Amino acid sequence: MSTKFLIPSSNQILLEKAARIAEEFVQKYKTDDMVGIVFLGAIPRGYFDPWADIDIALFKKQTADIKLNDKFFMVDGIEVQVWLSDYESEITNSWDMAKRWTYAHGKVYFDPQGKITQLLQEKVPLQPEEKRWLIMSGFTLSEWYINRLSQLWIERGNIISAHQMFNQGINYFFDMLFGLNNELVADMKWRYYCVEQLERLPHNFQERIQNLMILHACTTDELERRKRVFMEMWEEMKPIVENEVQMTFDEMLQVV
Repeated sequence: MSTKFLIPSSNQILLEKAARIAEEFVQKYKTDDMVGIVFLGAIPRGYFDPWADIDIALFKKQTADIKLNDKFFMVDGIEVQVWLSDYESEITNSWDMAKRWTYAHGKVYFDPQGKITQLLQEKVPLQPEEKRWLIMSGFTLSEWYINRLSQLWIERGNIISAHQMFNQGINYFFDMLFGLNNELVADMKWRYYCVEQLERLPHNFQERIQNLMILHACTTDELERRKRVFMEMWEEMKPIVENEVQMTFDEMLQVV
């Protein structure tokens, strides 16, 4: 994982306080009925500020009679959010990308039999076929939304929808970049923050992405300007993507 959560508003004193609260909070759950405990969110990512909370995942044995009266708790001015699940159910449950990304940045705190570590090793990593699909679908769909669907909405007489298609295309382009860097796609809340830290990016990525994200006016001319900026990046990445998946763009279009 390449992401470093260097949040300017982070407070080391708050981080230490939150870590202490989290550890004290889970002590009562370190029993034979609990398979494991994982800290999620801000604490394992190494930051904490006044807007952060403490996220804790509890994995209990399916036969254990453990219930939570609430999911949210306030401890010494900091909100604690707790997820309780059956370990056995999580083995067979499908984990979506957002959940996998969250656990990829988590910290296993209690795992006496190593079962949670094994579970995360099986559930979390990006698989080769997923990586390939992210690259192909992200690359082709970004071009489709930004060039073709945006033009479709111009023809239909709705310029706002045209610009919205452009914005969606950017998200698909981000999917491609995460796949190209062998990374899970970050949760939407963190997506841009994480994408700008990836190693394999278009030249001058931050400057160019800022230029195309700016919307000076909701007009056709402005859409064309944004398209030109995007397509320069897209064309730069085209040979890289084609080499990565060993397919031409036209061949990808037949698959996606």
